[in-house]
Amino acid sequence: MIAHPPRGLLADLVTPLGGKGTLDTKSLENLIGVLSRHVDGFLAGSLEVGEGLSLDRSVRLGVLRAVLQMLPEGKSLFFDVTGRSPIETADLIREATRLLGTGPGPADVFFLMTPLTFHGNRDLPNAVRDLCLLSRRRFVLANDPYLVGRLRTRLRHHNIRTAVLKKMAANEQVAGLAHAGELSRVMNYQRALKNRTGFRFYDWDEGNFLERPSSSGLISAGANLAPRQWAEIVGTSLNLFDAHRLYPDHLSRLWQSGQMVRSLMELYATDAPAGLKFALRIMGVISDDRTADSALEMSPAAKKNLEEKLTVLGLY
Repeated sequence: MIAHPPRGLLADLVTPLGGKGTLDTKSLENLIGVLSRHVDGFLAGSLEVGEGLSLDRSVRLGVLRAVLQMLPEGKSLFFDVTGRSPIETADLIREATRLLGTGPGPADVFFLMTPLTFHGNRDLPNAVRDLCLLSRRRFVLANDPYLVGRLRTRLRHHNIRTAVLKKMAANEQVAGLAHAGELSRVMNYQRALKNRTGFRFYDWDEGNFLERPSSSGLISAGANLAPRQWAEIVGTSLNLFDAHRLYPDHLSRLWQSGQMVRSLMELYATDAPAGLKFALRIMGVISDDRTADSALEMSPAAKKNLEEKLTVLGLY
């Protein structure tokens, strides 16, 4: 039986760090415990919120090892295997595959990869095919023009071309797409792959999801701070709740959840992951708010402002 990635809410986990940049496994376990009642799965080691490219290789693989041990029953795990080059990506896929075991199981673990960060659209289907052959695991590709633009300023096209995605998705090992960027583009992607059964489309942009929810769910940074509120929004948008739950109390809570998550989005929009980590620390979820790259840390004034706003929202 082919394992499809889940529909629903996936938390884009921060990577709690301790002294000398080591992984704080106790804080990570606490964070997963807080989130697990509300989310359908986790993304670990992502390039921005999870600081994947700023982490030492041992720490990055340590995140995968730790989350596997903590993963609650019935929850899925996505692990970001994107490197700075095709060679670095291939090495990470090999090492992650060895850690997971040589077989295809467990079925609830998937690799996520943002291919335009290390390869242009030209001949991309062949490059992705070769990378997929390094593991029997299934892959979810990511299209994030904002991230690609920051990492590869000279690249002409920051989005995967629709025809290129269609060729890549002909490979059954490619199981989904996480998209951040223009809504019109993902609609083109969906039309091109309308005959691909079980293919998942996730929003990797919370604003896009609130405006026009994708068909499969949301990969959410804000779920670190407000998992219940995001779960209510995503579950309702994807019709995951029984109809009788929609009236009357549920709709009132849904409106309140929408107000809260929109306010929170403003707080970490320009300071993720530092803002998320600072908020989680003062909320008592993680022990330290240090980032892998010290240049990303927030100023004292920004921290004070964030603390005041979290107090207004009742989170601190």
